Amino acid sequence: FWKFDLHSSSHIDTLLEREDVTLKELMDEEDVLQECKAQNRKLIEFLLKSECLEDLVSFIIEEPPQDMDEKIRYK
Repeated sequence: FWKFDLHSSSHIDTLLEREDVTLKELMDEEDVLQECKAQNRKLIEFLLKSECLEDLVSFIIEEPPQDMDEKIRYK
């Protein structure tokens, strides 16, 4: 009767199950903001790790290199 699976896991959840996932890989995902707003526990726990927080702060306060592609630079 119901064709829809309301409990489907996102690609971010799949990435977070890997042990070697990087912050850059997660930030490249288009639905990372939506997953944060939806309070994805795995994602939030990953982002709260000290090394991730340090990287996030550096992304905010440091200017990206001028020679980088503009789309990537301001992403």
